[in-house]
Parts: sequence; structure tokens; C-alpha cells
Amino acid sequence: MGPVLTLAFANNRTAPGTLLLISQDEVPGDLLSRLDSLVRPVWRPDGDDLTGDGIEILVTANRDLGGTELAKLPDLRLVVTTGTAYDYVDTAYCEANGIAVCNTPGYTGSSVAEHAIALYLAANRHLTALDGALRTGAEAPGRTALELAGRTAGVVGAGDIGARICAMAQGLGMRARFANRSPRTVPGAVQVDLEELLATSDVVFLCLPLTAESHHLLNHRTFSLMRPSAFVVNISSDELIDPKALAAALENGSIAGAGLDVIGSAEPYLGLPNVVLTPARGWYTAEGVHRRAATWLGTIESALAGRPAHRVV
Repeated sequence: MGPVLTLAFANNRTAPGTLLLISQDEVPGDLLSRLDSLVRPVWRPDGDDLTGDGIEILVTANRDLGGTELAKLPDLRLVVTTGTAYDYVDTAYCEANGIAVCNTPGYTGSSVAEHAIALYLAANRHLTALDGALRTGAEAPGRTALELAGRTAGVVGAGDIGARICAMAQGLGMRARFANRSPRTVPGAVQVDLEELLATSDVVFLCLPLTAESHHLLNHRTFSLMRPSAFVVNISSDELIDPKALAAALENGSIAGAGLDVIGSAEPYLGLPNVVLTPARGWYTAEGVHRRAATWLGTIESALAGRPAHRVV
């Protein structure tokens, strides 16, 4: 728990001005009135204009916020990111200027893990290709799928999402293995080192944060360790995979396919064979949307009480 944070109001009868660089649609109706009772919301989902006197709280999602941008809000005291990541916020500037930064962890529930399994099923079963062929009258692709029962699921990163994927894979009759930086216990799953996981898995799920060590974790060398029948599923940062290495692995048959929940540009993947793409929607269920908004709204409530939850700066 961080030190007490006191937000300086214009006066004790005025709620703090709050700039929200997100769409109002991302806040379920039952939470909007709660938000309005706490702050004075200013909605700018396009994020083009960061100016504004009296803005003490900034709520954002994946919008680059350097010191130059943040300096346009001289009264800013708190930045809340609506996801787990906060690397796009200039935390050094915030620390130097007494601005607290809080993220929003733990809101996904089973949503992202379910999406990861769905991406694997879609890629393995060639669902998008079959759907397209049926709709256009083209000949259906002749590639066969693999039964999941008896196969091995390898999960890199055994946090909450990774552990859920292990459980779901076992429920489908698969063996579960995982690699993690530190020793962990995941029911029914076996911890192995990364290279053994890559060499023995029929599907590799990436469920870990982006760090200097995990950047391009899957590259030309590590793809070469995998089975030609294996699939890759990424529901974490795009930068965990070297897109050129992925293209080469798919084209030369080092792996069979991939399912990617893409945060940034999909351009590197559009021409690749047997790749299923979604636009960062792993968390996007009714339950996930509600949990996400309720969590960051709770962070604002706790900050106004002097104890900001999920404080990272």
C-alpha cells in the first residue's frame, strides 16, 4: 500500500475534474452514475486534446503519455490505466511531479483464458478458412485438424490467466505443462523449462508480461525448437513474438498455425497462412467489461479516500 495521497480539490464541495480518454460505452450503465457522483467527467475518447485546467485525474487505455503531454495538465494528481499495462505512461515524469499512477489488474476473470482456447480451436480447426470457403462457394481447404485429447498444452507464464488455461486444457483432455520465471504450483500441470516446453507442446500459449527478457521470446531460434504440428497462441503483448520469425516458421513448416489477439497493427500478419487474428478482444465479455470498469472506478474511490489501490508510482 502506498503512502497517503491527498488530492487537492478546488474546494471541498467540488469533485475533481477527470479526463477520460476512453469511450463512454466502456462504462456499463450501472457504473456511470457512480462515476458521476465521484468526479466531474470530461470524455475525450479520441485522445486528441489533453489540455484542461482543473483536471486532477486522467483515465486512459494504451495511449502514449510522455512528459510533454502530461505537462499540459498542470493540476494532474492521478493517472489510472484501465488495463494491467502502464508502460506507455512516463512514470519518471509522474514520480518527479508527485503524480500517482495506478493500473487495473485482475479484471479478466476467465474471459482471456477462454479466448485463448477459442483461438487455438479456430486455428487448429481452420474455422476462418472453412467459413470463408462456404460463404464464397470456394473449395474447402483440405488440411486436417488435430484432436485435442491426449495432446500437450504448453503455457508460458503461470499467472492467473496461464493457470486458467492449464485448467481448461485439462478439461479438454489435454496434458498441461507450464514454464515460469519462478517455481509455481498449478493443479494437474507440470512445470518445465522453456526449451522443453517448446519442444514437447502441441500448442504454446503466451501469457506473460513484456520485459527486456521476454521481448521476441519466440524468434527464429525458439521457433526451430517446436513441432511442425504445433500452434502458437498469444494473448499478451505483440512484441513477445518476432513477426518475421513467425512468418518464416509458418512458411517453412516449422509450426502449423497461430492465433493472435493483436494489440497493435495487424499488418505483419495479414498475409500469413493459417493465422487467426482478433483485435485485442480477449477480455471483451460482458463480465470482463463490467469488472474492468468497476476495478478502475474503485481505484479512483480509494484514491479520493487517500489510499489509491493498485498504485505503481
